[in-house]
Amino acid sequence: MEFLTKEEIKNELKVEIDDPLFEDWFYIVSDILVNREFQVRKLFKHHTKSVWDHCVEVSFKAYKIACKFYIDERVCAIAGLLHDFYPYAWQYSDELNNYNKKYLSRLNQKIPFFKNHGFMHAREAKENYLKYFPKYKDKRISNAILRHMFPLNIIPPKYLEGWVVTISDKLVSVRDTKYIVSVILSKK
Repeated sequence: MEFLTKEEIKNELKVEIDDPLFEDWFYIVSDILVNREFQVRKLFKHHTKSVWDHCVEVSFKAYKIACKFYIDERVCAIAGLLHDFYPYAWQYSDELNNYNKKYLSRLNQKIPFFKNHGFMHAREAKENYLKYFPKYKDKRISNAILRHMFPLNIIPPKYLEGWVVTISDKLVSVRDTKYIVSVILSKK
């Protein structure tokens, strides 16, 4: 896997995110984006994209909503970027298999229903973010990451920032799922 520099990431994302708020958002999250462990998420699948792409979209959407409604945009940007920073892949990818099989170690394991990815990854993402990014330890960031799967996980976010990240995640995921459904239906 080729890891990108801060400038390479900025140039790549600037094309995808053509928005006047991009520079301010990038300033907040650039330390996370250049982190090698975070960049490995480019190899993790998430619906039709990578976890990297999904998290960038959620982060920027949460940042924009926070700016509009005067909510802490730093917390929303960081929590949005790290909300799916779980340590193990839940979908197979050849790229990840070729890079390092450790990320695929949980695939094909029999586990109880409530220990499946949808129920567990928020807690794992919170633990992983604290491991790799301790300088961002913050109760609002932690709560937003831990509670972003509401209502599947039954405890809702405690802070407004958590609600913004949760809603941003659902908006991005629904759009991706809508695309998958439209492709399936168009094949009939």
